[in-house]
Amino acid sequence: MINKKKMLLMLATAAISCSVAATAFAAPGKFSVKADELEYNMQTGEGKGKGHVVIMQDDGKATANYAIFNSKTKSGNLIGNVMAYKGDVQITCGEATLANDDYISAFGGAIVIKEGKRLEADRVDYYKSTEFAETIGGWARLTDADGSTLNATKIDYDMKNGIANAYGGVNIDSPARKLTATADKAIYETKANGYVELIGNARATQDGNSVTGDKLRLTNSNVAVADGNVKIIYVPEEQPAKPVATEGQDLA
Repeated sequence: MINKKKMLLMLATAAISCSVAATAFAAPGKFSVKADELEYNMQTGEGKGKGHVVIMQDDGKATANYAIFNSKTKSGNLIGNVMAYKGDVQITCGEATLANDDYISAFGGAIVIKEGKRLEADRVDYYKSTEFAETIGGWARLTDADGSTLNATKIDYDMKNGIANAYGGVNIDSPARKLTATADKAIYETKANGYVELIGNARATQDGNSVTGDKLRLTNSNVAVADGNVKIIYVPEEQPAKPVATEGQDLA
């Protein structure tokens, strides 16, 4: 015989499971959860999900192996194979914390992807309303669609306006342009006709040629603008040796 407490739990579980498909995108502000195993307190909004957990709210969706959540505060902790989607932004990580429908903190090999740009770090905090991401930890990497990488201690990225700021031990590697660069700080304008501005102990090398200065600006048209203590090293291309004329030959 099923006791009253167990029956109430079963009813609560059934209620939230049945409501997912019907209400996930029915109206703004909706929050719904489904999982293989689900516990839910209808009074407090607190619950736990295990196995194929799916949390949906507005235009966002998150999946994980396990979750602790609160449907009233739209918050929760996701654990294991976490994937989250906020508009056109995709986030993957080992664990994540949700706070309302605007903020997500991803940690444990966090990766944030938008429009071909890939931001990686031990932890990335992302704010949906401003489309702003910032890394936390000792390393960060921003990879462009062409495979170019910007590495630094910390990166904050305004995805809406396409501006990334990199701090500490900046290192840039662009195989497509045969370019490497280093600096203390960098400002990266990621739009199609953007630029990279290197600040402090700046150095850029391309095809054996290098330029250093207090500040360098590199454009997509391979133009470098340097300022302060500028030094340029240019390695001319080797020209093929001219043939030596022999008696009776005309090499004109």
